Amino acid sequence: MGIEKIREAVLSEARKEAAQIIETAKKHYASLMNIRKEEIASEVDRLNKARTSAIADEFNRKLIQFKGMAGKQVLERRNLLLNALFKKAREMVLSWPAEKYGLFMAGLIERAASDSGGKLRVHRDEKGIFIRILSDMNEKRTPETRMVLDESSPLNERGGFIFVGTNYEVDQTLGLLLKDIKQEMLPIMAKELFSVQV
Repeated sequence: MGIEKIREAVLSEARKEAAQIIETAKKHYASLMNIRKEEIASEVDRLNKARTSAIADEFNRKLIQFKGMAGKQVLERRNLLLNALFKKAREMVLSWPAEKYGLFMAGLIERAASDSGGKLRVHRDEKGIFIRILSDMNEKRTPETRMVLDESSPLNERGGFIFVGTNYEVDQTLGLLLKDIKQEMLPIMAKELFSVQV
């Protein structure tokens, strides 16, 4: 075999070897790329789920916060409105004609005193009305069950009275009566006025 033929044989073998090496390297590179792609896809999916969960948590936190604030504002407005309604009711009762107001108070006195005698504490401006009421009521009572005004302890504001019997006391001031009515009616009125839930 001549030198030239030996050289060609060596070159041919080298080319085959190089081609095989290159093919093996390509396959290895492709395999590495697939593995890396899967790793990257998995990481992206994990980050996406974590981000989605964080967004959902933030949304829920802000929604709860908003509901709390909105509920507080509605409650404040409701209380303001109810207070205004009962203030108006108090003003309305105090503006009644003396006869109508007297009949209303007479009913309350009958209920508070029953068959007992005692004293009534009233506001100075309403003294005349209660004198007339007690005068009419005392005509039907025995001396022991008659009632008189307690002028030594007048009330500080108009509206109603405090009955002081021998063994008990009954507060029938308009402020307390409306407060009791408000407490009793609050759930019903709130439902009627604010039926939309927040």
